[in-house]
Amino acid sequence: MFPFGKSKPEAPLSALEALKKAHYSLASLPETIRIPATPERGETDAKPITEATIDDIAFALRGLEAASSALIDQMYALRKLSQIARDAGALGAHRAVEAAARARTER
Repeated sequence: MFPFGKSKPEAPLSALEALKKAHYSLASLPETIRIPATPERGETDAKPITEATIDDIAFALRGLEAASSALIDQMYALRKLSQIARDAGALGAHRAVEAAARARTER
């Protein structure tokens, strides 16, 4: 029997597991990152985070920022469409594009 009633010793943590345990903000760190394609390298690469260089992470961040920006643009456009349609008197079951288009032609 091992100390403290444990039946066997715990396996040591990997470097990634240790980082995640030591830094709460790293809990969402992905196992792999996607590195966007470049003109020199035509394909998007997926690389384990444990093998990623600082440059790999920087390029992965650029790809994530572009995707995030596109999502934010879509969210803004959907909010704007909803607001235009509601300002035109549309209710929940009405078609937003039709209501917003009518509102624009009536002005």
